[in-house]
Parts: sequence; C-alpha cells; structure tokens
Amino acid sequence: MMLTRPSLRSVAALWGGLILCLVSVFAQAQRGTDFALLDQHGTFHQLSRYGESKAVVLFVQRNGEALSRQALPILADLQERYRERGVVVLLLNSDPAQDRASVMAELAAQGVELPVLLDTAQVVARSLKVKTTAEAFILDPASHDVLYRGPLDSRIGVADAGEPVAWLEMALRPLVERGAPEFDAEPPEVAGTPVDYLYQQRFGDRQISYQDEIVPILRRRCTTCHVEHGLAPWAMTSHRMIQGWSPMIREVLVTRRMPPGQIDMQVGEWDNIHHITDDELITLVHWIDSGARRQGDEDPLTVQETVDDSWRLGEPDLIIEVPEEKIPATGMVDFKIKHADLNLEQDQWIRAVAYNVGDRSVLHSLLVFAVDPGLTEKEPAALVDPRHTEFISLYVPPRTEEEFAADSGFLLRKDRDLSFKLRYVTGGRETVDRTRIGLYFRDSAPEYAVHNVIALNPDFTIAPGEVDHVEHAQTPVFEQDVLVESFAPQTHTRGKSMTISAQYPDGRVQRLINVANYNFNWQMNYRLQHRVALPAGSRLISETVYDNSASNPQNVDPEAQVKVGITTYDEIFSHFIRVLQPLP
Repeated sequence: MMLTRPSLRSVAALWGGLILCLVSVFAQAQRGTDFALLDQHGTFHQLSRYGESKAVVLFVQRNGEALSRQALPILADLQERYRERGVVVLLLNSDPAQDRASVMAELAAQGVELPVLLDTAQVVARSLKVKTTAEAFILDPASHDVLYRGPLDSRIGVADAGEPVAWLEMALRPLVERGAPEFDAEPPEVAGTPVDYLYQQRFGDRQISYQDEIVPILRRRCTTCHVEHGLAPWAMTSHRMIQGWSPMIREVLVTRRMPPGQIDMQVGEWDNIHHITDDELITLVHWIDSGARRQGDEDPLTVQETVDDSWRLGEPDLIIEVPEEKIPATGMVDFKIKHADLNLEQDQWIRAVAYNVGDRSVLHSLLVFAVDPGLTEKEPAALVDPRHTEFISLYVPPRTEEEFAADSGFLLRKDRDLSFKLRYVTGGRETVDRTRIGLYFRDSAPEYAVHNVIALNPDFTIAPGEVDHVEHAQTPVFEQDVLVESFAPQTHTRGKSMTISAQYPDGRVQRLINVANYNFNWQMNYRLQHRVALPAGSRLISETVYDNSASNPQNVDPEAQVKVGITTYDEIFSHFIRVLQPLP
C-alpha cells in the first residue's frame, strides 16, 4: 500500500500540478513509532537519531531466504547511490532463532555489508505490523511515519510482476528531491515468508496477569527508582498510575531508554546491571497493547517498600559530610565539585563505600576521588583532574553502597583528602541536599590492591552539528599481571557510544564492554561477573563516539564547537577501569 506524509502543506502546493499530471496516489501516512535496536555488530540504531537524514529505508530480512538474498545487492546499490542524498538503508531481522553470528555469516556469504537490526523480541515488527519478509518501508525519522510500504522491487516477492518495476525507488526519488513520495499506481502486496510471531503462540487469547506477571517485572526492573521521593519523575504506586503512563512506558521500552544504562549483553557477563529480557519486554508491550488491564481488585503496587536510610553495612569507620548544596526547583544544575579534608592518622585499606543520600529526588550521581597531597590548587577543575586524583567509587541510584571484593581493597593513604563530583537534577521544588559518605576499613592488607586506571583523552574538538565524531584513548601498559573488574565510562551530553577492549602483548584485541547507547543521564558502574586476567604488557584501549547534532536529545547546543572541559556544556573522555593488582 502506498503511504505518504499526513500533510503536504507547501510541498503539495508547489508540486500540485506535477502530482495531478502524474495522477499520483496519495494516502494518509501510517502513524509510526520510534524504536531502537542493536545490529549484528552491536551498533545502536534509533529511528529518531537519524533526524539529519531525509528517510530511512527498512527491509525485512531473514537468513537463508531466497527473496532476502535477491534483495541484498539491490539494497547495497540503493545505499551507495542515495547515501549522499540523505537516505539510510537498514535491514530488520525479527527471527529470534537467528543470532548475530548467523546474520554476519549470511551477509558475508552474499558479499554485502549493511546494518541488520536484530528484533529478537519482535516488538519493532509488531509496531510496524510486519506481515512477511521482503516487505520494504520508507520511514520518516522525524515524525516516525511510514511513508511507503510495499515491495522493494517487482522481482522481490511480487506475483505476476510483469515488467521490472523499482517500486521503492519510485517512491524514494521524489521524496528525496521534492519532499513527498509519488505514484501513478498502487504498489502490489508482498508475498514473502510470513513472520511467525512467537508472542502470539505464547499468550494466545489469554489475558496477561497484572498481579502475577506485570508487577514482578516492574519490581525487578523499575520500582527501585520509581518510588515516592525517588529520582524518577513519577512513582509506580498503583495500577491506575501504570495504566495512565502505559503509552510512555511502551515508548521508553521500545526505544531502550529504560531500564537506564543498558549495554550490549552479547559482550561480557555482568553483575547487577540495568537490563530487561526479551520475555519481559514482550510481556509488558503485549499487556500495554491489550489495554493494560487488571484482573480483580488486588493491587500489589499499593504496598510500597520502605526506603532504608540507615547504614545497611553497619556503622562506618569514617563518616564524611559532603558540603550541602541548595537545589532550585527548576532548570539545569551544572556539576558541583566539593572537597573534604580527612586528616587520617594512618593509611587505611577501604573495603566498602556507602552513601547516605540527603535527597534522593535530586542527587543523580556522585563520584568520589582521592586527591594527590601535592595538589595545592583547590579549583574545581583540579579537584577532579585524573592527573591529580584517583577515582575511588561511584554512586548511582538505587545502589547506596559499593563493597569491594573480599580479597581486595583500596589503599587510602593518610596524606590524602577526598573530592566529589556531584550531578543534580531539579524536581519541581527547592531543596537542600546533605549527603554523607561512609568508609569501611579492612583490619589487614588484602590479597589485591584496587586501582582505578583511566582511558583519558584530554584534548579534542567536536565540530558543530557533527553526527559521529570518533575519539580514541588508551591506558599505559600494565607492568604486571592485573585482573579487570569493572568499568565506569564518563562523557557529557554529546557522548553516544563507547567500547573498551583489552590489547594483549601479542597484538590480540578482546572487546570487554560495549556501551552501545550511552546516555549522559545515567553514568553507571558496570561490574563483571568474572574478572578478566591481563598479563603484563597488556593495555586497555577505548573508542568513543560523540554526536553533536540536533538529533541527539541530550545535546544542549548543536551549533557549538565543543572542547574538553568540566561543565555540562563541554565534553570529556574519561573512562575509569577498576583493576586489581596482587600485593607482594
């Protein structure tokens, strides 16, 4: 079926005569939705992030299918010819049984390289109402509307095709040149392989239970932040609240904004990170699409878990009062840099750090550093400069303590003080944050010393409007064997994605983490389930991508030239990696 934008306005007026001459068929655009997926290489793609492009072509692909294989060279040629004209070509694979490796092998065998989005939960196919493979779409990345739906080409899945017709390009060419697709005939239906929706088999006609299925997912993935007086903008306190917010819940799930701080789960095995499984995702989406109904009167969410403000690890050995901060009701609050004298009598091995947060509704994150005793300058930039400080710990809600592994500890020397980098958000009311930090000390030296090395790039510039600006950094070579334990990557609002890899003495490179969709609002600490051993002579290398375009929803000023600095409006490349070094 041919589809176009819902209103042609000036374009229709300008080209009306031509359209009438062509006897073009215009229909109401199918209202679409934003979505996001990873491709076969772990690269994040979100429809709205292609806002600098005129159109996104999406083709439904399946490994081993003749129609998909026929289409690949046509799509590759289309991308080559239209790349400079603002068109992006993507493939969509919605077969949960086909993984990244099989997709890469399939495209390699055909000699084609295009991004294939892995829709393993089938939520994007569901949103677009995909019926068969070989369906092709033209999507508007700004409005998310479906401007065209039909065959790629009369040779690809069209019965009784007759003379060859490049159906999709017939719509694409006038769209690129004049702002709207045109047709003098209705595109035929596509006869590909029907998409087998597994959720339909799983749920059938039965209603999903709000009490037994939905609430447990929300409690696992959402309610630690979505509580009264929590950091989230609203609290999940009843079915009525969930139902009212359900369209937004669906949107943030399908665009992968929530749960926050998601990473590529195909790289590494992780401990206690924000994640949602395909089963959980499709259960929530199917329930929302079915009306987000509740069966019976029972509502488990009305029973709220109380927030424990006590020191859950017991009374700390040392409590540090972070200097208080008055937070306004509205607006953006830039980073706050604080300092605290310790005056320790002796060196101490830290085994844990706990955070007694003053106001959970505004404190977004807090980084703790040990300050070099030789630093006499107490200016904010110096107090968090990695050349003069060592990162110790990071607070991000809902976790209020960080315990180092039982065989490790951080050596806090007696001549060190602490500095803090705090990020606040406003919550609609003025408040004062009075946060305290508790340090817990070991009785004896550990087997391993905790060190936080940094992949740092201290000087770079991003041009105005630049979409994919790539920078690199590396750590010094490790002089002894180490164990890699966790990662805390840091950029500001233009940060888009980053990877950190191990480079071994023999030149081999092993990717350790892929933060494919970095969000400045969620600066996380990602801890491995199993430490990665690196021999002496290894180093860690990192690639970070920045987006200074208007399509970056976090970007405060896409017209600015951006340099390195400590304010939100500047940028940084400071990825902290925790490694353990054996003590002699």
